[in-house]
Amino acid sequence: MLRIRELNEAATRLRGTLRQYERTMAKIADRLEGGERAITASQGTGIPSERRQVTEAIDEFEAARHQLRLALMVAARAEGASISDVGRVLGISRQLAARLAAEAAAAL
Repeated sequence: MLRIRELNEAATRLRGTLRQYERTMAKIADRLEGGERAITASQGTGIPSERRQVTEAIDEFEAARHQLRLALMVAARAEGASISDVGRVLGISRQLAARLAAEAAAAL
């Protein structure tokens, strides 16, 4: 299923982005532990752009997860599953499952 691959790719990008962010934070922590002031320790680390990259990667992951949920809802409903069954399998509330089903139906 294509949506699963898209989610996995988004997860891989998110993991890489988070690893880079962890390295940056570790560098700042080392500088702080070495006695540098907070502003000095943070300068030149790229925090603003890395923060944006983390946010964008999270947003991309969430969008891919949502698209997968929609695709699964459509496929499961076509196979005769109830909205509650799909919600239970996805681990989401019945209310969220109903909204997801409505969104999936509107997209068709």
